[in-house]
Amino acid sequence: MDYGQIERQTFRTYLVFSGVILFLLLASFSYVFSSTYRISEILYNEEHGLDFSSLNKLIGTSIWLVSDEFSEEFYMDNPTVEKIVLFRKMPTTLEIDVTLSEELAFINDARQKPPQSFILYKNLYRKPSNRNLDLMRLSITNGPVEAGFFEEIVTFVLTLKKYPINLSNVSLIHDGKEIEVSHFETSIDLGSPVDLARKGTLVGYYISETACDGDITIVYTEDGKNLKGVRNCK
Repeated sequence: MDYGQIERQTFRTYLVFSGVILFLLLASFSYVFSSTYRISEILYNEEHGLDFSSLNKLIGTSIWLVSDEFSEEFYMDNPTVEKIVLFRKMPTTLEIDVTLSEELAFINDARQKPPQSFILYKNLYRKPSNRNLDLMRLSITNGPVEAGFFEEIVTFVLTLKKYPINLSNVSLIHDGKEIEVSHFETSIDLGSPVDLARKGTLVGYYISETACDGDITIVYTEDGKNLKGVRNCK
């Protein structure tokens, strides 16, 4: 076979291959954008009281083009949402499963006049509210509040939730320097609002396992690596 024949054979092979690829692309394009697979119904739980307007815009969109990118506006409209999952129910229905962020603490900030109250969520969103609910209470009497403060509070509450404690009976006071925990007749000085996850393990232990009518101070051991409680109980 001379060079010309090889070249013609290669060209024919290229044409066949290109034709197959073009056919597949056109078939895929028609499949994706077919009216058969356009979203006509979106299912979600209306009891959550959320704003689904951003997702309702997907009506008429190809169900194959829906991705997590469409969730960004929904999260902005609904900051109390921790996670949403989109399920395709072929051929035209989209089902939305929503997980709400957990409410962890009721916070009263007395540094402002009038004082401001809000609920702190697990995802760190702070929602203005006058409802105390059955949450742990935190009063901020002085400031400033340093960066990362609310992250520390979240980790503290999540640690306490591992213990058999009714968190509505737990209250905290932050004076701008230190945090004090109160639970009935027990008062626990946590010191500065850092390392609250580890401090929370001691608080959970003392509240749930050992009754103390008096004061407990959480301090670092001499090597600075561990924590311990200094008890002054009646």
